Amino acid sequence: MTPPPGTSGPAGASRAAGTDLQSPTGEPRSAAASDPAEPDDASNDASSARRRRPRVPLPDLVALGLPTLVFAIMGWHQRWITDDGLIFTRAVREILAGNGPVYSSGERVETSTSTLWQWLLALLGGITPFDYAPTAVYTGLILAVAGLWLSLDGTRRLFRGMAVTRLLLPAGVLVFIAIPSVWDFATAGMETGLILFWIGLSWWLLIGTWLRPVGTHTTRRTLALSLWFGLGPLVRPDLGLTMVVLLVAQFLLIRARWPKALAMLACAGFLPAAYEIFRMGYYGLIFPMPALTKEASGSLWGRGWDYLTDYMRPYHLWIPMILILVAVAVALTRRRPADRRTWIVIATPLVAALGQTVYVLKVGGDFMHGRMWLPVLLLVLLPLLLAPLDRLLTPAIVLVAVWAVVCGTTLRSGVITTPAPDGHGNQVWNERDTYAAWTRTDNPTTEKAHIRTLPTIEEAFRNEKATGERLLFVDPNYMKIPPLPLRRDLPYDKGLVIGRLGVGGSITPLGGIVVDVWGLSNTVGAHITETQHTAAGHKKLLPFAWNVALYVDPAGDALVPEDAAPAAEIRAARAALGCGDLKELVDSVTEPMSASRFWKNLTGAAGRTDLRIPANPIEAEKKFCAPS
Repeated sequence: MTPPPGTSGPAGASRAAGTDLQSPTGEPRSAAASDPAEPDDASNDASSARRRRPRVPLPDLVALGLPTLVFAIMGWHQRWITDDGLIFTRAVREILAGNGPVYSSGERVETSTSTLWQWLLALLGGITPFDYAPTAVYTGLILAVAGLWLSLDGTRRLFRGMAVTRLLLPAGVLVFIAIPSVWDFATAGMETGLILFWIGLSWWLLIGTWLRPVGTHTTRRTLALSLWFGLGPLVRPDLGLTMVVLLVAQFLLIRARWPKALAMLACAGFLPAAYEIFRMGYYGLIFPMPALTKEASGSLWGRGWDYLTDYMRPYHLWIPMILILVAVAVALTRRRPADRRTWIVIATPLVAALGQTVYVLKVGGDFMHGRMWLPVLLLVLLPLLLAPLDRLLTPAIVLVAVWAVVCGTTLRSGVITTPAPDGHGNQVWNERDTYAAWTRTDNPTTEKAHIRTLPTIEEAFRNEKATGERLLFVDPNYMKIPPLPLRRDLPYDKGLVIGRLGVGGSITPLGGIVVDVWGLSNTVGAHITETQHTAAGHKKLLPFAWNVALYVDPAGDALVPEDAAPAAEIRAARAALGCGDLKELVDSVTEPMSASRFWKNLTGAAGRTDLRIPANPIEAEKKFCAPS
């Protein structure tokens, strides 16, 4: 991956070889004098040649197209939408109905971790006639496939820019497209496709920055690139780490002076900062509610390690990674090191992958097998998605290809539970297989497929619509109790208490309240102390007494079994909800939005985010209602 002896990066390759060479992007160019200000970079003539659209040779197109085609086919074969994908579609329906970016009208709660994915789906939902769930599925697939193509083409341009003229073979990309979980999350209705697209285009643009000589980067292009990198935290908050690495790399590649560097930082931070102000004022929190519910600021290194081994073990992933690393190490010892700018561009995705890895390990991973490792895997493989035909590299690539065939045809993961110090265990699920079994559908891409898994609830809502009663239903998979009357002062005509928030949002009409037992859309539930930990993100199972106090008419308390919610806990929960910081917390999401409410939410967001409520209502009453 380095230039031959006697050269120094893209420009050095041209100067060493003489005239009538191919430019780094594939156009013919002639050698020219070097830039006096930058003697180690390409000439202005070469810069002019780069402005022309390059022609990609047919062998390169094959190297790009075949892996991308395999990925597209397998992503299509595994198309589906998970319950978390349905969480996005409910929020989108609320937006398009004019209720704002909420999950249930009347409560300002941010359930969508990916801001950009939510608003992209809202845009598509407003201009296309398709149902929201299939739109999320197929948009995710298109973005994932486009992201892989851009990633591959970025790596191709890297090699050609280093004057590598040999045939390029699929290498690291074979690892990426062989893992079944990669196929699964190419769709799933979540933001993974958008993440892959953002990473792929960022890599492609970074390579373009490297190919341009220092001093030829216009301010407009530099700031536009910074703006794109700055979208990372809006794609998913943890991509802020990768955003920082990309901005540093851009700064080093163009050798920006401090005024331009500050302008880059301002462009990158403008949209994330503007949305953060909106988030704090509208929702009253610093983070999206799922991050608060999952205590993403905590440290669970042991569970994070379990999540890593859960990903590596089923596919024997260490085999191809070692083969690739050894081949690269041997190849690098045969050539002189590249120039500093080339090392910067190669190191950028590796440093970003390291940062993302540390984050995933720290937060304890996820309950979905492989989901949080997909961006990390792509980042690690970016510099060697393709590799030149070489007597040292090619045998390793052949062995990787053999592994890829075995992995893609025979290796799968299942539900894995590892012991935990608290005795609850730590479950990691093969999410797609689980939902295919629940829905009895090979490709559950619609809301109807998921709704059919709760036939009694669907029927209860139909009957309630006919009678006009205002009732709160409870998912029998969570708790078997009769429907309860809703509080008369609430603006909802129906409600559902459920553990699977996505399908609950699909069943419940927009005029109703979806009551989440895991705190992803429940303000009180997100702030309680942890009650259990059987899977990442499922730490706070809200005691039922809280939901009775929040949503049930006191006249219906007698219908609640004592073993479901003791009367003393219901009374204490109602009392606590009217006291101190807890009352203010509920008011922050239920009071009508106004300028004064926005300001109160904005200025109190930090303290509100830090607020924790004892899970036991009796203890909460003592904390919030005790005389000062």
